[in-house]
Amino acid sequence: MVVYTLRRLIQMIPALLGIVVITFMISRVLPGDPAAMLGVSLLRQ
Repeated sequence: MVVYTLRRLIQMIPALLGIVVITFMISRVLPGDPAAMLGVSLLRQ
């Protein structure tokens, strides 16, 4: 069971890295400034 857990934890590293890279690339490709959009939505409240 320990070997299985370690194997799954090691497999999680590239998966998380891939998710971070994909999220970063999407945020760079989409138009607009996320910080400005967040500021506008906070001002409306």
